[in-house]
Amino acid sequence: MILKQILRFAIIGFMMSAFMVLADDNIDSIKIYENEYQPGMGLSVGKVVDVSGKVVIMHLDETSGYNVMKNMSVYRGDTLITGSDSKVVIRLNDDSQISQGEISRIQLNQVVYSPKQQSRNAFIHMSSGSARFSVQKLKSYKNRRFRVKTATALIGVRGSDFVIQVKQDLTEVAAFEDTELALIGLDIPDIPPVILHSYEKSKIASGESPTSPIPLSIEEMDGLKNEFLLDKQAMTQTQTQTETKEKEPEKKHSIRVSKRDTQKLSSKKQLTVNSDKLQPPLTVFSNEIQRFENEILDNKESVLQQRHEIATELPEFPAFP
Repeated sequence: MILKQILRFAIIGFMMSAFMVLADDNIDSIKIYENEYQPGMGLSVGKVVDVSGKVVIMHLDETSGYNVMKNMSVYRGDTLITGSDSKVVIRLNDDSQISQGEISRIQLNQVVYSPKQQSRNAFIHMSSGSARFSVQKLKSYKNRRFRVKTATALIGVRGSDFVIQVKQDLTEVAAFEDTELALIGLDIPDIPPVILHSYEKSKIASGESPTSPIPLSIEEMDGLKNEFLLDKQAMTQTQTQTETKEKEPEKKHSIRVSKRDTQKLSSKKQLTVNSDKLQPPLTVFSNEIQRFENEILDNKESVLQQRHEIATELPEFPAFP
């Protein structure tokens, strides 16, 4: 009996070692350009804010790429691969973050963010490894879709902080605080999604629907958070900007009204009105010019994005119901 257990552990250890070597060989087989980093197609969708170990980024050509460095821009269709004992954190233009763990592969299939149009549409393909996703809620946006696809699952995100671990035929999802996710098994897409809330976890195996959520222990959550650290400085700046905007007092201006103008108010009383309505004509005209210029920039960005999507042949994925 003891010999069987030893043999079983030896086989498992050998398979894990072989998998790690294979993952690193996969990186080593990629042709690395040593010259200056060349951007991908279209506009940048984010940048690298932290990196350690061996990480490679590839554009549409997955046979060649570049060694990832801090502050490097990332583009739609880019694929990031990490080796053993390696990690990378990218921050998207909407301030969402992806902390990618070792021996993992993630592709930014579609990342479109337009604040003027109040729209975000992100589709991430995670084929192996593990990663933490911190997604901005964007409550006021008309469209704020953010989806992650694995080999067995489709995860619809509603503004969340969570970790996905992708194994051979199994996807494990753990949700942190203030989180809501919709989980769908790719092999059974017609079944209603399983909703995962804060401090819960679920599994999606190949050919099966997601398991019923079970509680996530504090020890598990702390361990995952320590394993997948985020850019705290960026998170603090984003939170401060949001709180400042919410607490910003309404601009008001006081003017005096005489008896001759009204019989209801005395000359010593004041009437408070919104100062935005008292803008001089030149200021209003200037605002209209700025709005028109912003619309032109948005249109240019939309055209560039459409050209990029036409030129980029990417696989079709099922739409989130």
